[in-house]
Amino acid sequence: MIDAAERIVAERGMPAMTLRKVQEAAGQANRTAAQYHFGSREGLISAILEDRMGPVDRARRELLDKLDTAESEPAVRQLTDALVRPLADNTVGRPGSRYARFLAQVVADPSLAEIARNHVNAGSVNDVIKRLEIAAGGGPVGRAKVEHVVILASFALARYEGSGEMSDRVVDTLVDSCVAVLTGPRE
Repeated sequence: MIDAAERIVAERGMPAMTLRKVQEAAGQANRTAAQYHFGSREGLISAILEDRMGPVDRARRELLDKLDTAESEPAVRQLTDALVRPLADNTVGRPGSRYARFLAQVVADPSLAEIARNHVNAGSVNDVIKRLEIAAGGGPVGRAKVEHVVILASFALARYEGSGEMSDRVVDTLVDSCVAVLTGPRE
């Protein structure tokens, strides 16, 4: 059902995803299967985020652990790369993925902000976001810059997902763009 829900959102948008449509797309004959497994539409969205972010979180944690064992403090570019590259590898770099398009819609929908925030507050993404907020000047400005970077990265990856146009060069350019946002003027 997770694959079916992700596909519906990627192809038709978040409003098209209902528990009933997900059950139908997944070929579930039991009319209460989605309700039983996820409880609600928001529960299903949360389950998709949890399922898809697992591999991203593990890859990001490996990058952060390497940075933490280095002799010097990680640079903003290294931290930004740790934020962006694992997500790129596990969306655009994963054949058949629709997750970047799903994630972009979650990030863009204010009514889903709490669900997204719950997933950001767990795991390695929280660690890298806190470090980037400090690097971007801290306080409300640093928070806003990191939020803009998350939106930029989500939408850029959604744009390339399924296009066959993604490459290391494109990811490097995306990381460069995010670094420019983070290190740009603070006022």
